[in-house]
Amino acid sequence: MEAMKEKTLLRQEYQARWSTLWPPAGESLRPPHFAGAGRAAERLRRLPEYRRARTIAILADPVLLQVRVNALGDGKTLLAATPGLKQGLVRITPQMLAIPLRSRLLRGGSLVQAGKPLRPPADRLGKAELLVVPALAVDARGMLLGDGRGLTDLLYALLVDQGVLTPRTPVVVLADSRQLCADEFPAQPWDLGADLVVTPEETRRFVPPLRPRAGLEALPPAEPKESGWWEMTSRGSDLLKR
Repeated sequence: MEAMKEKTLLRQEYQARWSTLWPPAGESLRPPHFAGAGRAAERLRRLPEYRRARTIAILADPVLLQVRVNALGDGKTLLAATPGLKQGLVRITPQMLAIPLRSRLLRGGSLVQAGKPLRPPADRLGKAELLVVPALAVDARGMLLGDGRGLTDLLYALLVDQGVLTPRTPVVVLADSRQLCADEFPAQPWDLGADLVVTPEETRRFVPPLRPRAGLEALPPAEPKESGWWEMTSRGSDLLKR
């Protein structure tokens, strides 16, 4: 409980700082859409982990828009989370979305129109070779501090549970260098760490990367209930009946 309180205070501190640096267009409580996000996306494009990936799992945050656009341009498939995971995941291939439409449809609620909505177990999710997420901040060990909604933790736990990711799948965070913290954040069993943090100026690697010490069962009760997709998974259905 103490760790949760400490993290809440840290979030408030970082959110206030980032809102001043990068005034948000929408909600201020989200990971910041920092200046230079496009350059960070281009740096990611040159990394071997990105080049090897055929399918990229990715959250819907605005700061990751250029990564989504680049991935389709590079012939990759996206396994994109819809906002809040409320409409689950969408598979998007380059053939599904014409180039002129990509910047408009690869964002927010429009993601559902961009590809094929997936409803497991009827739809097979396949495998992803890379997970790309945002963060409020990243500590000295590579541990992520999210915005408090738990979407990164939930998405990671669900995708590992469904066999889409493994603990060895690289996790990439797109961030500004000022989001890298020299301290260590308080840890909880479900917390995820990055393999790489890509900023406009550098790529920082964390070896070994931190992985959750517990799976879906350990997630706070409020997190799974935010996602309609959770109920479509066999594990989510079982847990919600408890």
